[in-house]
Amino acid sequence: MQSQRTPPEPDAEMRQAMAALAAETSALGALLETRADADWERPTRLPGWSVMVLVAHIAGGVSRIPQYAATPVDAPPERDRLTYWRFDASVDAGVSTRALDAARGQTPDSLRAALRNNLAAARDVIARLPATTVIPSIMGPIALVEYLPCRIVEVCVHGLDLRDALDAPLTPTPAALASTVSTLEGLLAGPRPPDLSDDVAFVEAATGRRPHADPRLPVIR
Repeated sequence: MQSQRTPPEPDAEMRQAMAALAAETSALGALLETRADADWERPTRLPGWSVMVLVAHIAGGVSRIPQYAATPVDAPPERDRLTYWRFDASVDAGVSTRALDAARGQTPDSLRAALRNNLAAARDVIARLPATTVIPSIMGPIALVEYLPCRIVEVCVHGLDLRDALDAPLTPTPAALASTVSTLEGLLAGPRPPDLSDDVAFVEAATGRRPHADPRLPVIR
C-alpha cells in the first residue's frame, strides 16, 4: 500500500508559498531591468493597459500582503484560496480604474523600486506572523496561508501578460506555475481538458487568455 503524502504544516506551507511568490516577482523585476523606458509604453493584451499600468497593478497586488496584515481580523476566515475567486464580478469592477490610477505619475524606476520594496515588506510579514493569522481582503477575511496562493495566481498570470507584451518566453518560475495550476484545477472541479496538458496553456485558457471549447473555461478572468 502506498503511503499518502502528509500535507505541510501551515507555517511551512506559507513559507513555501512566499518563496514561490518571491521567485516569480523577482524574475519579473529582472526582466524589467533589461528593458528600455520605451518598452513601458507598449500595449498589453489587457485592453487599455500599457506595460506601465500592468506593472503598477502587479506591484499593488504584492503590496496587499503587508497592507492587509497590518490590521488582522479577530474572526474566523470566510474565504480560502478557491472561494476567494468565486464572486460577483461587480464586487471588483473597479480593478482597471485602480490600476490606471496606480500608474499615474509613476516611472520605470519608481515601479521597479515598488516591486522590490513591496516584496521585501511581504517577506517581513510572512517571517513574523503565523500562517493562521486572519487578514481582511476585498473578498472577505482570509487566513494568510490561504491568501498567498491567491497572490501567486495574480503575479503568475499577469507575469504571463507582461512576458507576452515584452516578447519574452512565456515561462513562469516553476513553483509559481505549479501553485497557480493547483488553484485553477481546484476551481475547475474536475480533470482539465486533455489538450491542455501543458501547464502554461492550461493557465492561459483557464484565465481567458486563449479561447477553449470547454464550457467550464475560463474559471477566472
